[in-house]
Amino acid sequence: MGLDWTALEEGLRRTAYRQASVVIGAHPEHHFYGVALHGVPTDAAEPLVLPVLALNSEEALVRDLSEEDAPIPEEEPEPEERFSEDAPEEPLDGSDPAEPDEEEDDEDEDLDSVAEEPDVPSDDGAVGFYSRRWDPVDWHWNALDLVDEAAAGVWERALAAEADASGWQPTAYHFYEVMVSVMRQVREDLTRETGKELVCFVADDDHAERLLRACLTSRQLAEHFPELIEPLLA
Repeated sequence: MGLDWTALEEGLRRTAYRQASVVIGAHPEHHFYGVALHGVPTDAAEPLVLPVLALNSEEALVRDLSEEDAPIPEEEPEPEERFSEDAPEEPLDGSDPAEPDEEEDDEDEDLDSVAEEPDVPSDDGAVGFYSRRWDPVDWHWNALDLVDEAAAGVWERALAAEADASGWQPTAYHFYEVMVSVMRQVREDLTRETGKELVCFVADDDHAERLLRACLTSRQLAEHFPELIEPLLA
């Protein structure tokens, strides 16, 4: 019996949507703009692993860019947590998740004090998809685990077995198709909940533009990434 791709897709959709919803709900003053799955290798020498979830808001981007531009003090303070664990882990087997922790850390409280509609810094002149704004590795909430370590191990062993049976490349290709489908569904779910169509996509370094086009609507591409569709129209 091979890997149950349908169960994997539904489990990823449920957990990604729920965790994104919890983070967004915990910061009502933030204007969230991006949600991404990332962290899955595209090198056959590496085992396939479950992705992590990332989110970012305009306010978080302003703060993080401002901190990067700030002068380094003579005595550096202890490093802050990069992101808060607002989102609970939910099993992929469909069982009821634990209730989310309603406490927020000091850093996220500070973020909520940023102006309601901030002016985003220029990011050293970089614009478009390859700017700091759209790199989930550098987002404020940049690596939320979708499941606990034990559940992740079960799915990753199943992926390894599938790769042994069917080949690494076909398995990885199917896995990325699943993640693209997940993010399309998450976008629809969050749009119904928030009334705003967020940019939800799968990110990697090797197929970035192809994955973005697969995940987004034509309207989103035209609005946020016109530089990616203009060559196609020429």
